[in-house]
Amino acid sequence: MAASIHDVAKRAGVSIATVSRIINSSATVSDNKAAAVREAMEYFNYEPNQFGRGLVKQTSHMIGVYFPHSTGSIFDSDYNLELLKGMEQVLSRHNYSLVLISENDEYEKKKMAKPKFLEYVSQKRVDGLLISGLTQKSSAEEAFKQLLEEEYPMIYIGKRFHKKGYNVYAQYEVYMYKMVETLYQKNHRDILIHIWYMHKELFKNVADRIREHMPEVRIQLIISDSTGASDRKYWVENLKKYVQEEKYTAVCISGMESIGILLSASAELELHIPDDLSVIAVEHKKGQGQRSYPAIDAFYVPVFEMGAGAADLLIGCVEGQEISDHSMEFETVYIERESIKDRN
Repeated sequence: MAASIHDVAKRAGVSIATVSRIINSSATVSDNKAAAVREAMEYFNYEPNQFGRGLVKQTSHMIGVYFPHSTGSIFDSDYNLELLKGMEQVLSRHNYSLVLISENDEYEKKKMAKPKFLEYVSQKRVDGLLISGLTQKSSAEEAFKQLLEEEYPMIYIGKRFHKKGYNVYAQYEVYMYKMVETLYQKNHRDILIHIWYMHKELFKNVADRIREHMPEVRIQLIISDSTGASDRKYWVENLKKYVQEEKYTAVCISGMESIGILLSASAELELHIPDDLSVIAVEHKKGQGQRSYPAIDAFYVPVFEMGAGAADLLIGCVEGQEISDHSMEFETVYIERESIKDRN
């Protein structure tokens, strides 16, 4: 097996970023370190790949932001919008422009289709990638791993699932569990949980933990294909079945995008919040829950800060800086308002 930049860095006793800087002559490095890297390259007969050599010298000052295919527009999601705002603020400060890379419906139909970001990378149209919503066991994941092996500058937003690379994460499994725990502490035992389809596999760990620590809780998943708001009929049907007929008393909502329609559907069925149905939601834009009546209890996820943090990390990778932390985690904050009733 051919040696990698990791092997060179390990033998030379330096970071990968230092090896990259020496290859690209992009920054001053001590003579001792440079000599150690050259010796290691000769020892392994290491030849820099297309990303290790020349990329720094031929910059486009464009950063690609990739969203895998999902039903609806990426702009339907408050999460995506806040993420992009945070990224754009940092990138513009460093004189980089943001390029959106998304997939169409045809991509989802082709099992072995190559994700579009590979085209941007191979043609050197972007200097680095920010990837959001990457799911495991997909063609996008395989392409992502390929770029990791090539040491391409890249940050992904989501749970860490590979030993290489850098990620930014808000601990989805933690705050989804805490939402149920918050309702449990208010004596709710029959709880609806609304999630996006893309989180279906990830939520299994949450469900297992709920069953282990709160065995008397009955949970029912409501899964939406799109990260935007579902229609009113969808919520009327679910509330009628689970709240009116099966007597569920609370619902966890994955995003404030659905709150307006949930409140409308509740009013149509003459369900009063929080007397008949308690509600807790994930808030991606601070203060969103305060705008509803009643104001919605929420776990605030600092998505803007996540986007900014991911962009900062990527700029460091692109410019050959040494980065010690491979993972950046953000904590959520519970905001108590008026939408949960204590059933004691």
